[in-house]
Amino acid sequence: MKVEITNKGLLSLIIDGGRVGRQKDGFCQSGPMDELAYNWANFLAFNMDNTPCLEVMGNISLQVTEACAIAATGRDVTLTVNGEHRPHYTTVLLNAFDEVSVGSATLGCKAYLAISGKWQVPDIVGSASTVMREGLGGLNGNGQPLQHGHVFEIKQNSLLNIERKRLRKLHHALRPKYNLEIPINVIPGYQIDRFSNVAQQLFVSSEYTVTSSIDRMGYRLNGPDIRSSIDTMRSEAVHLGAVQVPPDGQPIVMMRDRQTLGGYPKLGCVNPIDINRLAQAVPGEKIHFAFQNNEAARAQCLLATSRMRQLQGEML
Repeated sequence: MKVEITNKGLLSLIIDGGRVGRQKDGFCQSGPMDELAYNWANFLAFNMDNTPCLEVMGNISLQVTEACAIAATGRDVTLTVNGEHRPHYTTVLLNAFDEVSVGSATLGCKAYLAISGKWQVPDIVGSASTVMREGLGGLNGNGQPLQHGHVFEIKQNSLLNIERKRLRKLHHALRPKYNLEIPINVIPGYQIDRFSNVAQQLFVSSEYTVTSSIDRMGYRLNGPDIRSSIDTMRSEAVHLGAVQVPPDGQPIVMMRDRQTLGGYPKLGCVNPIDINRLAQAVPGEKIHFAFQNNEAARAQCLLATSRMRQLQGEML
């Protein structure tokens, strides 16, 4: 089956689970900004974990040459087939030469479109994920986003021979929540003591605005200055969700395409569950933080994973 891009949207990338474990070799982790939406999209489209899909800002349009199954997920996601609205977080069956459009009703949010089958795209350093900064991954392996007229192939899998009664749906009450009024949990790091008690309390009691300086590398925030007693430090590995504090005192949360090393002091790391919510925030929205015990965060992550697998098992 061939898939042709007829409208590229603002930014459309081929992504998968990312280059896990390759930071030591100098490659960024990459992968989906909203991992939860990505995982649900693939499951609902009858794909295996780590199958590539599209991460879209704006509205992408495409045409498929054969019947297939798709699923669209994300914050305020919209999906149309041949101009007619179709449900999201649900398996949707397409016919040959159907026209699909997917995006988000909130400009700047990420939508995920999974298409069933084995994607015939290059595997670069263990991943198909597009990293524009590094010139890796994507349709041609060179890190470029999808463009109008691009065509790629997907080999269909046997799971497509399904009856409509087996189509999968994640009920509304169980879908990811993107309420930014709930605090973003931060697990304190080993440099937390280099921030005074006053600075720590200011961080968790203040409101921060998501600035326009956000991308897949990091989210720069605007709010009260947070100061550290560290003037200079050696560069060290940067984890997903690390809350770096540069000399201007304005926090930066490091995201999927972050650099492998950084030299700013860190308050800690955002809980992996809350990274998904933060990744869907757009400029001008307000967020606030709370410190979370490491063991509580670990238990929360394990419970969320267990719950997702349980829900998926009930749909098989």
